[in-house]
Amino acid sequence: MKVNRVEIYPVSIPYRTPGRHREGDITEAGYHVILKVFTDDGIIGLGEAATGAASVKVYQARDISEIEHFFGPKVIGQNPFDLEKIIGDFRMETMVAKHQLSPTAASAVLDALYDIMGKATNRPLYELLGGAVRKKFGVTRSLNVRSPAEMAKDAVQLKELGYKMITIKVGEDPALDIQRVAAIRKAVGDDYPIEVDANGGYTPDVAIKAIKKMEEYNISGVEQPCLKMDLDGMAEVARAVDTPIIADESAITLSDVMEIVKRRAADVICLKPAKSGGIYISKKMAAVAEAAGIPCSMGSRHPFGIGAAVIHHFTASTACLKPPIGYGSPLERLVDDIVVNPCIMKDGEVSVPEGPGLGVELDEGKLKKYATAQAVVVSG
Repeated sequence: MKVNRVEIYPVSIPYRTPGRHREGDITEAGYHVILKVFTDDGIIGLGEAATGAASVKVYQARDISEIEHFFGPKVIGQNPFDLEKIIGDFRMETMVAKHQLSPTAASAVLDALYDIMGKATNRPLYELLGGAVRKKFGVTRSLNVRSPAEMAKDAVQLKELGYKMITIKVGEDPALDIQRVAAIRKAVGDDYPIEVDANGGYTPDVAIKAIKKMEEYNISGVEQPCLKMDLDGMAEVARAVDTPIIADESAITLSDVMEIVKRRAADVICLKPAKSGGIYISKKMAAVAEAAGIPCSMGSRHPFGIGAAVIHHFTASTACLKPPIGYGSPLERLVDDIVVNPCIMKDGEVSVPEGPGLGVELDEGKLKKYATAQAVVVSG
């Protein structure tokens, strides 16, 4: 079996409602890239490059270009099962070019190869990733930055919808952030899990003071209190507070996780396969964390149905990853999806797809509707 063609589709689906957090506004749509990877025996693997909640068209264009000119040509003629060799070729070419390639583009290609492997063996992907340790998992949801009263109201609504935990976006104004946490805790009750996410917005000294105040309201974790490159600051915060510190933006690569472990910069690693080159590399990151006794959580980047299936297969098959996860169904946030029979969250939970590979089928009508340009084709 060999890859003989890659089709690259720019796709944009609007958000249901605008939102806001420290890193940017969610005002328009997700600009993602959908891939079809064809093999010479007729199997088509699906992949998705999810650029993130505050994404703009420039990132979509970057990923299309890198798949067209680098990742796509590199997989033409390759056996999809030879992932270690393919990733080795990627690394070698990157070192020669002295250019850091987009991990979101890499994730689309490599996850599509996994989809091919599952389809070729007629097995759901989680079986190829070690088997399922869970097939159903709870979902958490983040709150956009608003006034304390508005966020408290939003939190109650999400709790009533069944979400198992709420993440409060903070990081701009520590005093107001503490008021937000207090208002939300009062609104949702004493036993409902809440955590905060500063998206790197605090300096270490400010983070320590703010978190100690927030701990009065029984928070379960603090995600990325300091800038992603400030691992010493993250470690300082982790030592000073009782609440677990979660590394998200600091944990992009395998070497990042190694540094976090060495410096004791976090108590939890937040994995997002889309930001780290896909399932294969994220599995290695999870293994390093597990060896160090550090649990993992799961974020997203607001993918469409293909990327959501990646998250669910990864969660099903990774024991050190602790639900609830940060993404259930694209329909929670977006007006539509591009797969047949989209994942539906029920009572705050979602289930892993059971079909071969990723277990999702592309809806060609929706692809045509939401594609913003003609497909770019790479062939041998």
